[in-house]
Amino acid sequence: MAYTRPLPQPDAQTRGFWDGCRAGELRVLRCEDCGTWIHEPAPICHACQSERLDWRPVSGQGQVYSWTVVHHAPGPGFQDEVPYTVAWIELDEQPGLRILSNVVDHPPEQVHAGMRVRVAFREATEDVRLPVFRPA
Repeated sequence: MAYTRPLPQPDAQTRGFWDGCRAGELRVLRCEDCGTWIHEPAPICHACQSERLDWRPVSGQGQVYSWTVVHHAPGPGFQDEVPYTVAWIELDEQPGLRILSNVVDHPPEQVHAGMRVRVAFREATEDVRLPVFRPA
C-alpha cells in the first residue's frame, strides 16, 4: 500500500537528521566545543553559542517522557492508524534531549512515563525512513 501521510521536507538545517534515518541510524547535532546534544536542529549550540555543530549517531535508546494517544484521525492517511501514541522520548545520551515520535508495537493504554524504548525505522517511500520507537 502506498504511503499517504505527509512526508518530511528536509532543508539545510534538518538534512543530516533525515539522511541518518534513511541510513537506519538516529543522528542528532552535537556541539564540537562543549559536547551538548541538540535537538531540534539549530544553527548554534544553546549551551555555549558555538556554531561548530556536527551530526552524530546516538544509541536510539531512551524512555517515554510524556505522551498522548490520538483517537481521531487528523487527516487523510491516518484513518487506519488510530488509536496511536505520540510521545516525547528522552534519549539516554543527555537529560532533556528529547525527540517527538510515535510509540509502536505496544498497546496505547499501556504506554507510561519511564517506559524504556528503542528506535526503529519505518519505510515511507524508497527515500524516506521515519523514526519510531518500540518497547526496549
